[in-house]
Amino acid sequence: MAEARRFHPLVAEDLTRAVRYYDDVSIELGNRFRDSVRDRLRSISEFPESYGCIHGLIRAAMTRRFPYVILFELRGDTVLILGVFHAASDQTGWFDRSL
Repeated sequence: MAEARRFHPLVAEDLTRAVRYYDDVSIELGNRFRDSVRDRLRSISEFPESYGCIHGLIRAAMTRRFPYVILFELRGDTVLILGVFHAASDQTGWFDRSL
């Protein structure tokens, strides 16, 4: 279990863009997306090593029911959340974020 969780400054922008899209479709869908992200972040914090490395030390966790991937690194007892990306988006820049 990770002792702490830190977020890259652009994660808020990633989430705002995704939540806005789902809220525009329906508030209920936006709420379900938020819950899905929260659940996955909780799981990442509790069991970070259960997610595989996909690029160097960067690990990936898919959200449930939504095509979004959360990229993170485990450094000691800290989980560093690097980004939340649509799985079909251009991966250019996904692995450039670091804290």
